[in-house]
Amino acid sequence: MEEEREEGKTPKRRLKVLVPIEESEISELVIKRSGQFAKATGCEITVLTVVEDIVHYPEFPHTELYQKRQEKADELLKRVKKVFDQYGIECQTRLAIGPIEEEIVRIAEEGGFDVIFLGSRGKGGLKRMLLGSVADTVIRHAHCSVAVIR
Repeated sequence: MEEEREEGKTPKRRLKVLVPIEESEISELVIKRSGQFAKATGCEITVLTVVEDIVHYPEFPHTELYQKRQEKADELLKRVKKVFDQYGIECQTRLAIGPIEEEIVRIAEEGGFDVIFLGSRGKGGLKRMLLGSVADTVIRHAHCSVAVIR
């Protein structure tokens, strides 16, 4: 990790930002906002996408369904990295497998991230109560700040 040094001062650690995305319009906005934030602050960006393990059995990573979903996720990460590169923003990419909310929270904590930039689909009322919300769960369980982009 890069550190900045000013004469006579202790080195400052760059802010670490986790940017979980999926193939959606709100993720496009999250990418834009996190890019603007990175340009303004010089923070360290890691873009994450999660392939949800929906069938919960050990063979899941070897199924055709998983292989297709992983290929789509890899393509998404490559596209986003290319966009950041075009704007001169260095970013890391990461692919995880498992329940989306749990993976976001786990990776944020294990990686020592300071902020999570997360999209909200804007589900309201009964839909939110019945279906739950990734943003709500991450906000409740994350050890760090969460910026919800709408």
